[in-house]
This record gives sequence, C-alpha cells and structure tokens, in this order.
Amino acid sequence: MKLDSIDVSRLEVVTRTVDVRRDIHVFVDYVRSRDVKRAHRGNLLSKADAKRLAKLMSDPQAVEEAADDVIPGWVRFIDDLVLELGFVTYDTKGEYAGYTSSEPSFPDNYIEFAEKTYQQFVDLSPAKQESVLLAKLLSRRQGNASEFYRASVLGRLDKFTIFGSATGVMPLLDFAAARRFLLEVLANCPPGQWLSTASLVEYLKSHQRHFLIPAKPRFKSEYDAKQGRYGNFSESQEQWGPGTKVAAKDPDAFERVEGRYVERFLEEIPWIMRYVDLAFGKQRKQEVYPSWRTLQAFRVSERLSRALRGQIAEPRVTVTPSFDVYIQAETYPAKTLSLLAPLCELVKEDTSFVLKVTKQKVAAARAADPKLDVVAQLQRLSQTELPANVLRELSAWSEHGEKFVLYSGLSLLEADKDLTLNAPFTVETVAPGLFLVRSPDKLFHDLERRELVPLRVKHPDAGFTPLPKHARTRFAKKTAAAPKPQEVKPAVRLTRVTRVQLAFPGQAFFDDLLRALVEAKCPVEADRAKLLLIYSKTNEPQVTEAIRGLKARYQVKIDDVG
Repeated sequence: MKLDSIDVSRLEVVTRTVDVRRDIHVFVDYVRSRDVKRAHRGNLLSKADAKRLAKLMSDPQAVEEAADDVIPGWVRFIDDLVLELGFVTYDTKGEYAGYTSSEPSFPDNYIEFAEKTYQQFVDLSPAKQESVLLAKLLSRRQGNASEFYRASVLGRLDKFTIFGSATGVMPLLDFAAARRFLLEVLANCPPGQWLSTASLVEYLKSHQRHFLIPAKPRFKSEYDAKQGRYGNFSESQEQWGPGTKVAAKDPDAFERVEGRYVERFLEEIPWIMRYVDLAFGKQRKQEVYPSWRTLQAFRVSERLSRALRGQIAEPRVTVTPSFDVYIQAETYPAKTLSLLAPLCELVKEDTSFVLKVTKQKVAAARAADPKLDVVAQLQRLSQTELPANVLRELSAWSEHGEKFVLYSGLSLLEADKDLTLNAPFTVETVAPGLFLVRSPDKLFHDLERRELVPLRVKHPDAGFTPLPKHARTRFAKKTAAAPKPQEVKPAVRLTRVTRVQLAFPGQAFFDDLLRALVEAKCPVEADRAKLLLIYSKTNEPQVTEAIRGLKARYQVKIDDVG
C-alpha cells in the first residue's frame, strides 16, 4: 500500500494532547478516596467534582470548559469509559418520582469503586491493558451513535443529520469490525510521515470498497431496499436545511460517504489513543454540510503497530545513587507507580516519570507493613543492580519503620463484633469490634440508611469529646465521684408510659408507614419479623397524621383488641 505524502506547512496541525490511559487512573484515584455523589437529575458528575477532575486530567481545554460552569467533554468521556470498563459502579437506571415524571431521578446515587475489577486490570501487562482498552473503544458507539452522527470528544468535524438513522443500512453495519480494519490499514502506513487523507480514501475505494457497507446489504424492509446503500446520508447547502440523499450511482459517492467516515474515524479512536497526528485545512466558507475533505493529512505513530501486535513494552525503572527513580514507559505505568508510591515522592510527570525515594516514606511503609522488604521491592522493579549506598541507606531507613505506625485520614469505628456493613471501608481491625475505616461520611450514611442508629463524635485537637451518658462504648467514661448517701427517706415518683402496638396484615403498608414515621421523626420501634410497630401513647397524633397521609393509597381501619 502506497499513499501520497503531503506538505502540511499550509495546514493547521492540531496539537491537543490528552492521555486517556493516564486519566482513567486519575479518575479512579479520585473517586476511590472520597464520596462522589452524582446529580439527582441527569445522573452527571457535580460541577464541583468536574472542576477538580479537570485540573487533575491531561486535557488543558477541560479547565477552560470547567471555568464556564459546564462539565468538560473530556471529563464526561473518561467518566463514561471508566464505568464501561467496570472500574466503578452506580445506578444508571434511576427511578421515576411519579406518574408525571418524564425523566428518571437518581437520589443518593454514589459512585462505588470496584476494587477487584480495577486491580485485575492493573495487574495485566501493558500490552494486555492496551488491548482491553482498545477493544472497549472499538465496540462502543454503534449505529446512530457512530462517528457518522456523534462528534468525537476531541473532534471538530460536523456530522450527518441523525434523522432516519435507526432504519436503512445503518443498523446492519458492524462498526467495531470496520474500525479495527482501518487501524490495521493505518498500521501498515510508514510511521512519522505526513500522508494525504484523500489518497487513503482513494486506496480504500480501489481495494477495500466494502470495508464498511456490504456490497449487497440485507435490508429489513422493501422501503429500506429502495432507499439503497446510501439512503441514510444526505447533503445540504445549509447546516440545518433540507438535504439531498447521496446517490449510489454518483462517481464520487464513496468519497462523500465512506470518505467522510474515514475523516471522522481518524479524529476519534486513533486520535484519542495518540496513534495519529492530524492536520486540517484552513477555515473557509463551508459550501456543503456535513464538511468534506477538511481533514487533509495524518501521521501515524509507531505505537499503533506495536499496540495491534501486542508489543507494548514493560516499563523500565532505574534507581540512581542520588535516590532518584526514573520510569520510562510507552503507556501509563499505573502498577509500577502504585508499587513505588509508598516509598517515593513524585518529582516530575511527563514523557517519563521521576520519583525520589525518601526516608520518611520508607519508614512509614515499613510501619504499615512490617513484612515489606523495601530493597527487594526496588530490585524487582529495577532493570539494574541498586547502587551500594542506596542499599545501605534503605536498610537503615527500614529500621525506623519498626518503631511506630502512623495512620492519616482515617476514623475509628466502634461497633458490634458481627457487623459486616463496614467491611468495604475497613483498613485494619484494631480489636474485635474496633475498626480503622476510610470514607466515614459514606459509612455513616449507610449505617443510618440501615436504621442502625449510629453516633458520630468528632474530637478536637486539644482532647476528647465526652460521649453521651447512655452511649454504648468499651472506653472508660469520666464520671463524677459518687456523693455520700444521706440518711433520708427517699422520695419515689413513678412514671406510667402507655405504649400502643399496631399489628400489620402485610409488608407493603408496614414499610410505607414506617418510612412516613421516620421522615416525620416520630420515635417508633419496629419488629419486621412480626410486622409490629410500637410507640408511646403521647406520639399518637403523629402516627394518626402519618396514616392519614397514606389514605390516598390505602383504606385504613384500626380495630382495638383488649
């Protein structure tokens, strides 16, 4: 295959650099360390979270978009991709608030970190990680969500009108296969050379004319068959004006349909994965919509061929006598960084990574894991022998880690020994019923939701906050010295509490009334096994009011039993 070279000096070479491989890990690190609640309406990230993520990610334009109080396109792209990869979970269906609701709501929809799935991905080789990520990108956005109709997160080319895209030839196309085929074609191009997009389209027309649309599509109806292979594609002289369908008999029909697809494909997966660089023609008055022959040149990276052949190399780690650690990697070295993070401070992150081994980090890592062999860990990662002075100092630093254990950013949970709800949050079990936990806000919310009546106490720096008098705790309480009893006849005053017990015939009304009473903050005891609600006679008005609120759905009659 030979394509025409092209001079790009008069073209606009776009240099918007993003790193999808890095940013999926940035997103995971962000949500795993905090409680991230999605919007009640729309199920999007909050604008506050989106702004913070925009600053952490690799797309500089995302920061500008976030400043305009919108969720940046790149942040939304990574958000969707991380969910599709299975690294996080959250409710995507929602619930309808009533019969008149036109859209679902997402109350209390928190992002949950799927640690097992994520760790399985991180443990893969760089080549396998690349394969998994590429396979996910190739398989998404089929039919009327394809490059024909949806703009790339990085792209600038306009699209065909989506009207009628659910019929005709479109549902028959295998976009995943077409994309992988085009990647194979690009991988056979000479790397590092600017090539003409028009010559690529001409090559496909001459040698692979049916790479996207079959020669004889099997239409689902006679109407679709009459519309023909290009019945889904219309051109217009105005952006939103009436269009004219592309006729299959036209000599340039392939360029106007498949050629447009090739342009839009280039600015989707190949550009996002940094397999290609792109050059566009200078802006001029557009005469036809969607645009045509705007993306005029591309340059293929050597990475594409290695990615398709599974030849992405393992990261190379070098430790210097000055305790600097250099990482050279073709793709984001998430696993290597995670192994070095407990021992090193990050100094520089660019095309290569520079870290610094520090005494404080090594001592803290040893304190957290007394079995950790710091020297062996660094030696396994390094491609060369560790310098002699580094070996000596690491041994000395490791001894400091045996003296204390310092925890930061955690909370102490005291609970029953058989409590299991805290398991996903537990960092360490200090003793039976005592746990060091992360994300205390989320854990406290879950405990409340399960009606376990948790008590949260925040201690100031100067001392400890006294616990309520009747709180259940194993810690000693400060009590005043017992007064000397007086030899006087004690006065006795009794309190009579009349309690009412409601017995329910079924679970549904029991749950609805209990929910109403909890929302009304009415103290009540619930026996779910026997379907009983027990409350003080003094709270009778609140219970009556709650029952009255449910009469729209239930015919309620109360029988008194002696």
